[in-house]
Amino acid sequence: MGELVAAVADALTGLRLGISSLDDAGLRRVAGLELWSIAEIAGHALRMDEVAHQVARSLAAGQRPSVRVPYAVPGPVDATREELLGGVRAAEERLATTRVLAAGGPSFGHEELGELTARAWILFSGVHLAAHLHQAAAVMRAR
Repeated sequence: MGELVAAVADALTGLRLGISSLDDAGLRRVAGLELWSIAEIAGHALRMDEVAHQVARSLAAGQRPSVRVPYAVPGPVDATREELLGGVRAAEERLATTRVLAAGGPSFGHEELGELTARAWILFSGVHLAAHLHQAAAVMRAR
């Protein structure tokens, strides 16, 4: 579980550094083929991370998750850098509590990936964050 946690932590570090480097205009930037601003991308990634952890905690407790997963829902368009950085800190705190998740156990369906265990939902959160870091980088590179 340590390598998994480290990988997700690295993605969160990348998100924190990216958000920290942008001013308000950068956070509002929409470019290229993307329909979402950097703020919306980051907010979505952070909300999905929160939900993935809620699912993982429920599964680890042997419960069926009652959370609704916000697939393809952008984050708030008006999110400030401080709010997004607060979201990253909250995600880092959530991640610190996942080190004790056992392998196996019950699963919960992801819309595209199928049934995932608690650990798989945490892995999803890291991969999902990394994908959106690439998306945000593409927005910044586009003219």
